Amino acid sequence: MDERILITNIQRFSLHDGPGIRTNVFCKGCGLRCPWCANPENLEPRPEDYVKDGLPGTYGWYIPCEELVREVMKDELFYRQRGRGEDLDALPGGVTWSGGEALLQADRLEPAFRALKEAGIHQCVETSLFVPGNRLQLAMKYIDLFYADIKMLDGERCRTVLHGELEQYLENVKTLFGAGKPVVFRVPVIGSFTDSEANRQAAIELIKKYPPMKVELIKEHNLGQSKYASLGRTPLDLHTVTDEFLERYKEDIVMNTGVLTEVCKI
Repeated sequence: MDERILITNIQRFSLHDGPGIRTNVFCKGCGLRCPWCANPENLEPRPEDYVKDGLPGTYGWYIPCEELVREVMKDELFYRQRGRGEDLDALPGGVTWSGGEALLQADRLEPAFRALKEAGIHQCVETSLFVPGNRLQLAMKYIDLFYADIKMLDGERCRTVLHGELEQYLENVKTLFGAGKPVVFRVPVIGSFTDSEANRQAAIELIKKYPPMKVELIKEHNLGQSKYASLGRTPLDLHTVTDEFLERYKEDIVMNTGVLTEVCKI
């Protein structure tokens, strides 16, 4: 395994990005430019210099695939722990591939995917699904559980706001569910972007057509502001979606689809 992966962090003992105790690997590089992104350091597919609290640093480094596997396997003992959520409580902990968009590096990650699968380690990926279909197909051979976003479901807004092609996303959703892969839909609820009645209804129709194991509504937050500042960028100030709004959205999803839905607050 001699491929190098561009990452920004290996986060250990994570409890909210998959069942059980997870080790999260944050891959650098994303094809989207969501205005509300909380991880701006993971957008560009290259290392980036920053200044934080007057001290310089670099977001991102290249790590050989074999070394990455060794690093995540240091936590193997925790991976044998079971999950806690409904319908996920029989699943063990493991490794979660995040980003950025981890699947953009799927070809380079394949040796790591394979090594962990052969070791019996449960793997999740957090993905926008705005990736070439062949990258998704490759990952599907190894990944046990997909956390897939539902963002904007209007083609024009998807293109102009997110810089993504809705057709690509929908084709990948169809591929995942057609193969019977376990999926949890994550829905970022962002004021003035994804909270409109039209977008909510479109999300409900998508969930009805492709029922996942669970839906997680993600409340907007401003936790990425210091990262934007360190890169000399100005973030959006997000503060428009109320808890009551999220509860009503949750109730609408459950009533119309019957799918277990949770409101996740960071």
